[in-house]
Amino acid sequence: MNLILDFVLVSGMVFIMIILFLLIQQKEQKLPQKILVLFFVLVLFITTFFYALSHYIIWLIRLSFVPNDISFLVIGPLLFLYVKSLFLEEKKLVRRTLIHFIPAAVYAIGVAIPTLLYDIFKNDTLAYVVSENIYIFLKLGDVHFIVYLIISLRLLAKYRKLTKNTQANVTAYDFNWIKIMLRGALYIVIFNLIIDVYESFYGNFEWNFEYLSVMSMIILIVYLGYYGVYQSKVLLPDFLLENSKVITSASSKKRILTNIQKEEFEVLENRLNHILKTNKPYLDEDLTLNKLAKELATTDKKLSALLNQYMNTTFYDLINTYRVAEMKEKMQSELYRNYTLLAISYECGFKSKTSFNRIFKKEMGCSPSVYRKTFSK
Repeated sequence: MNLILDFVLVSGMVFIMIILFLLIQQKEQKLPQKILVLFFVLVLFITTFFYALSHYIIWLIRLSFVPNDISFLVIGPLLFLYVKSLFLEEKKLVRRTLIHFIPAAVYAIGVAIPTLLYDIFKNDTLAYVVSENIYIFLKLGDVHFIVYLIISLRLLAKYRKLTKNTQANVTAYDFNWIKIMLRGALYIVIFNLIIDVYESFYGNFEWNFEYLSVMSMIILIVYLGYYGVYQSKVLLPDFLLENSKVITSASSKKRILTNIQKEEFEVLENRLNHILKTNKPYLDEDLTLNKLAKELATTDKKLSALLNQYMNTTFYDLINTYRVAEMKEKMQSELYRNYTLLAISYECGFKSKTSFNRIFKKEMGCSPSVYRKTFSK
């Protein structure tokens, strides 16, 4: 078991350093990348601490002790900030989120650093760090971590849903890897908490289960962390965030439109349909709500209101409905008889095979290949 532990810890340290190198060498470092640098530096300290602990390397234990000890109060808020940084403007975002790191700062000053000093100098005035109260506080740290992971997951789900109101292609903004990482971390921390509760009542296990938790976390982070290096950022407009409760809640009442607003939306809808049929902007794989609004000579806010409140659809659904219709037309055309389905999908504005197949099947109830066969007979 020790050999497996060593292999995972050493491999983890090497891979984390590679990911850090990839992050640091990027020319344009935006806030999400900067947060990931801090995150992986912290994970590197945790991995180093457990490696030093397993081999009883005193100087290395002391060097990595404080970052490891405060990690349970830092990683949760850090992941929360990371999720927000992928969707929101960077301006003032960090300053508004700093309050979430106050518990970690207080713990570092009041417990972590004094614990390290007590270990080195054995000063009796610092003996409070080994009291039962501190032990209970440490266990509550897992609950703190779990709460932040749940909040981050809910926030991610909300932002991903809002993305469909501004983006026609969401493949680059799928963020599945983040969801998997957050859920994986959540399961690991819950498992760790269950072990702690069990040991509190029935005594410690012969083997330290913290090593298992750390190994699981390292494998999860190394496997999924690479995606974060090149993760795209999608900026959600302020008006969309302000109205998110109205947009995202299926149970919320629809906004009542005045007759004047209905007339305005009717004119705008006719103009939108005309542009979609004649100019075919949906063939642009990078089409966004903002781009289409400019073509309509209106604002993205007004276009979003038209789609969500008047037409009862999303930008994503509308554009992809037109793309599927274009796809069907091309599949029936002699000009595209020798084209592959993937080639035709690119011609229609789709960005990937996966998204194209999923959207087509949702719209038509069958796969593109099955649909095409009906015309090749």
